[in-house]
Amino acid sequence: MTDLQLDFDALRTARTRVDDALSTFESAGTVGGDLAGLTGEDRLAGKVRDFADNWDYNRGKLTEKLQFLRDGIDAIVDSMTEVDAELARQAQEAAPETQNDGEGEG
Repeated sequence: MTDLQLDFDALRTARTRVDDALSTFESAGTVGGDLAGLTGEDRLAGKVRDFADNWDYNRGKLTEKLQFLRDGIDAIVDSMTEVDAELARQAQEAAPETQNDGEGEG
């Protein structure tokens, strides 16, 4: 039988980092309209608005992917924690049987 080992600390650290990135992207807000007006030049203002709109769109897409990644990490940790607990329970239940088999010998 092959052992499966997961580093839960590493998974929790990864989740924290994903949460941090997610918070940063979600709190960034939109700035294109404010900055565009400060350029003082219509063509440049249009370019700033285009860039800001593109950034907002792609930031939204990245936010969705980070949420998906966070949810995936949570699912892995939750599922594997449940599996580990169930295997431990089964091992505990099986342990008295093997201990009783050895009793009386000696």
